[in-house]
Amino acid sequence: MPMIRAGKIRRICLICLIVLPVTDSAADKLKMWGTPPQKKVHHQKSAAGVMMGPMPLLTQRRSETKRPPAPPKIIANLSGFGFKDWQGSPGSVDALLRTSTSRVNMWYGWDHLDIRKVVDKNTAGVRIREPILYMCAYYPPNLKDDERQALRDYVMSGGSILINCCGQDESFAGVKAELKAMFPGRPLRLLPPDHPMYRSHFKIDQVSWPENMKDKKLKSSDELSDLNVLASLAGKQIDPKKLPRIRAVTIGTRAAVVVSYEDLACGWSQWDNQTVARYSLGDSNALGVNFMSYVMAEMRFAKFLQTTHEIKAPNVRPRQQLTLVQLIHDGNWDPNPSGVPYLLRHISANTSIAVKFDRRKFELQNPNLFAYPLIYMTGSWNPSLGDAEVALLRRYLTEGGTLLADSASGRLEFDKAFRKLTQALFPNGKLVKLPQDHLLFRCFYQIEKLSVNHLAKEVEPNVEALFVNYRPVIVYSPLGLCDGWALEHSAYARAYAPEDAFRLTTNMIVYLMLTVRESGEGK
Repeated sequence: MPMIRAGKIRRICLICLIVLPVTDSAADKLKMWGTPPQKKVHHQKSAAGVMMGPMPLLTQRRSETKRPPAPPKIIANLSGFGFKDWQGSPGSVDALLRTSTSRVNMWYGWDHLDIRKVVDKNTAGVRIREPILYMCAYYPPNLKDDERQALRDYVMSGGSILINCCGQDESFAGVKAELKAMFPGRPLRLLPPDHPMYRSHFKIDQVSWPENMKDKKLKSSDELSDLNVLASLAGKQIDPKKLPRIRAVTIGTRAAVVVSYEDLACGWSQWDNQTVARYSLGDSNALGVNFMSYVMAEMRFAKFLQTTHEIKAPNVRPRQQLTLVQLIHDGNWDPNPSGVPYLLRHISANTSIAVKFDRRKFELQNPNLFAYPLIYMTGSWNPSLGDAEVALLRRYLTEGGTLLADSASGRLEFDKAFRKLTQALFPNGKLVKLPQDHLLFRCFYQIEKLSVNHLAKEVEPNVEALFVNYRPVIVYSPLGLCDGWALEHSAYARAYAPEDAFRLTTNMIVYLMLTVRESGEGK
């Protein structure tokens, strides 16, 4: 019989391991998803050699080809969280980084990290250097309390987590439960079509699946309903079933924990696994590269968000102080907690307005809300106000109150929802764009052009208002204001630059105070 080479035998064994069915026995569980990583090429170091011959012995340097310098490590493959022997998918991480190096010139390395090591580092107060932890959740995560806390601390200090559920229903349900325990009050949501995750390197408007995936594309009718809503945000005809379905837990406006139900690792490894729900090879790689690009661009903002900055000042003219009340709702109501304190400091330092450095945060059901003439509202997705809340807000506005609002980071999802809210509040009213000669743009600062974070040239300010009996009850900026107030914002924010955000907001508040005074305190 002809000799079979050892390399061929190893490949046959690997294929058999991958395609064998997984049983419920712990001994039969897979230890690794996909193919193993490629072995690093070993190069000998430089050494002193000896020249042999009839001449006297002479030493000389003999230079060997050295291994190139190691690239900075961007991602750590996390192991040990499904069961103790689970290695995750290190081969897929290795393949993704090789693809990013060859195609988009992103030169990064990776590491392997056991979850107990994460706990040990967190307990010792040692920061994990890799900005991304990758969790291949082929099995449902089974986290201990200290592991849950360590991962939460990692994210809140600026780290990002990518969780690939490998198309497994049980794992996806387990991931959702773990994230709900780790980040209470922060929902795991589908990212909207305009999210920078789909724009950070490749432009991803829609995705495709292998042919055998036709019956595995949707999880439920609720998901299809959500996708229909997101498709309406795209502004063009897109089949909702072709939208990417990446989910995220958001910190500020940053997608901090990113989850994919559909498998990504198969595409990274070019593994045509017919048994799992997965994205196509090209889309898997595009989503992986986009995620890394997004994380690297947001690192500075992520670290800034770990601390909330507060401002204290003397209590001057307490009976005349401006108090800014911020509205609590379900649409990511406080994307940058440091923004409002910095705004109040600017107003206090640059105007004669007495400012109360005590930000009030109220829900619409709070009866104390009606004691304040001005409330502020922001967010990055639908605030989802119920009928009773809409009725309360309408009553507040018609009885003399005013709403100042902006879309955090200029997010389209909030913008569309806010416009729909104004129609529900005042069916006969409409937001109108203020002309450039309007009093608002010259009541304090003279404003003609403003700098916007994502645009190369200055633009005319874009402020809209809704009037009831000639009184402005709503003043709204479709571009982010709160992003600029905090002096640090998302790299992808569609927002006014800090100095111009301060100037424009100061004018808005001065203008609204003037109109309240002229209308007899709004009564």
